[in-house]
Amino acid sequence: MAEVRLKDLTKKFKDVAAVDNVSLNVRDGEFLTLVGPSGCGKSTTLRAVAGLENPTSGNIFIDGERVNDLPPQKRHISMVFQSYALFPHMTVESNLAFGLKIKKKGPEEKAKRVKWAVELLGLSGFEKRLPKELSGGQRQRVALGRALVLEPKVLLLDEPLSNLDAKLRLRMRTELKRLHKKIKTTIIYVTHDQAEAMTLSDRMAVMKDGRILQVGTPGQIYEKPADVFCAGFIGSPPMNFLPGEKVPQVKDKNVVVGIRPEDLSISLSRIDAGIWGRSSVTETLGSDSYLHVDTSEGLVSVRLKSDQGILEDKPLWLVSHKEKLHLFDKSTGRRIT
Repeated sequence: MAEVRLKDLTKKFKDVAAVDNVSLNVRDGEFLTLVGPSGCGKSTTLRAVAGLENPTSGNIFIDGERVNDLPPQKRHISMVFQSYALFPHMTVESNLAFGLKIKKKGPEEKAKRVKWAVELLGLSGFEKRLPKELSGGQRQRVALGRALVLEPKVLLLDEPLSNLDAKLRLRMRTELKRLHKKIKTTIIYVTHDQAEAMTLSDRMAVMKDGRILQVGTPGQIYEKPADVFCAGFIGSPPMNFLPGEKVPQVKDKNVVVGIRPEDLSISLSRIDAGIWGRSSVTETLGSDSYLHVDTSEGLVSVRLKSDQGILEDKPLWLVSHKEKLHLFDKSTGRRIT
């Protein structure tokens, strides 16, 4: 295990800063996720930590040692890619042992570590199979095992679940969480899926345009997003945004008001503190439903209990308690309260 520290890290491709002056401390044994939309710089940041990209400026420290000039194999890290990158002609056992062979580990140690990975990742009985004979989830576990047998100080995961179907992705999220509790290795995980980041992370770093906008626990970022982008990116459906002058409890043209769908209620009778709209579309998701309401400021989403039937194309009022409102500065987008 090791702490990872990024200090003023910048990576430019010609004149474009893919990573722009990023500073971040990843704690020893922590599961930290870099999350953001495609092109925000999260994978480039990860590749810089791995030694696959050379920083334009700034420093990277692993376990207190500056590693900018060290090749990947000397950084005590392992990386798992989105594509798994297994050798198709090698068995599970051979894939797991490949890195150990490169490091010239003896046969007894290789066998011991491979056996440990097989048991840890539930691959018993699959040791002699080729990758083409495995399911997507099994191939992903082999890729993880190949990284773990090297006993890295830091494990880097670059969107490792994105090639899996939705059901398998959910199961692998649970397995990853359980795995981290067992091995307690420092993990830096990259994803564009905010639900994945919320469920897996000890802390998250939200990125946009090469910069980190907010670092915190999933609960902290959800409850107190630092700006309009973080508020809209974290949460599904995303937070609703309304001009401050249109919200009765605020009435301030310099403010953008954010309201989570679960913090809104509806009334079919006029309420002076409410916002008038007309019901549009209902999405039913098991125990909850999401009602999308047409207002003068666009669609607003409301979370309802599924048994709360609302007819479409019906006038109604949206109501939220003042303490549930998120206020952002209209000019900067930064959180006010």
